[in-house]
Amino acid sequence: MLYETEENKTAEDKLRTALGDAYGYNMVALPIKYSLDCIAYKGKEAKAFFEFKCRTVASTEYDTALVNLHKVIAAANITKATGLKCWLVVQWTDMVGFIDFEADKQIGMSKRRDRNEAADLFAYYPVSGFSKLNLY
Repeated sequence: MLYETEENKTAEDKLRTALGDAYGYNMVALPIKYSLDCIAYKGKEAKAFFEFKCRTVASTEYDTALVNLHKVIAAANITKATGLKCWLVVQWTDMVGFIDFEADKQIGMSKRRDRNEAADLFAYYPVSGFSKLNLY
């Protein structure tokens, strides 16, 4: 959100719509303060929270998918407060997969090569832990 490009936002919107259509969810965007992308409703019942990432590489390019640790912390707090699952959905160039934010992960420091920023904390989820989604 902080650095989201229009192209990235469009790709994530398409992914969110495809997931909602596939599962009959009404996907409602969340305010930035929640640090996740949306909440899914089925009728009036809240079902789950989602964070979407669109990558420009194949799922086989790296062994892990990384997400900033602040999103993992937000997901843990949301799950604790609501009892609802928070899912990370990643679209690579060759597949779409999802994983529970509570799944096994490694924590480490990393620095983005495309930004002049200090290193930050990230969670590294094994790509092998993602379940495949057939949305398109």
